[in-house]
Amino acid sequence: MTAVAAGLTTACTTSDDDRGASSPPTSSASAPASAGGSEADADGAEEDLDELPLPREDISDWAASALPAPGAAGRLVNQSGWLSDGTSSQLMVSAPEEPPGRYAVDVACLGSGTITVRLQEPEDPAAPGSPDATCTDETISFEYDSSPDAPRVSLGLSGAPTVYAVAIAPVEG
Repeated sequence: MTAVAAGLTTACTTSDDDRGASSPPTSSASAPASAGGSEADADGAEEDLDELPLPREDISDWAASALPAPGAAGRLVNQSGWLSDGTSSQLMVSAPEEPPGRYAVDVACLGSGTITVRLQEPEDPAAPGSPDATCTDETISFEYDSSPDAPRVSLGLSGAPTVYAVAIAPVEG
């Protein structure tokens, strides 16, 4: 799946194997507006592909090995791709049909860029007081309480093009 937002592309893939049975996940990409979607933007995206730490066709396989195994409840969101200045340096993933509750978030990053993970609630885009995490060439995992609405996680890139994988699942018990 390739998501297009504000004239720029964010490359991503999703896996149907780990989705929860209750509803399909929804992912949305947000990116700064392009100055016109010029040919230079396409050139930047192609240059970014050359800087990725692995070929784009290998991202799904890497993501499957980089993220922890899904729990019995399955994953609501299971997405991978890359972030870069030539495509998009921002990505929003969410499961809007899911109720508030405790969710596990796993984020894997491969490359020399740093991905900042920000928890955001639909009612409060700034999400004051929510934990931030960063990921640089590693896998991070944490839990958080999504209230009053569904889980929503924002990824933002600083630096070189970087491959990511993100999974969101309800915490069992």
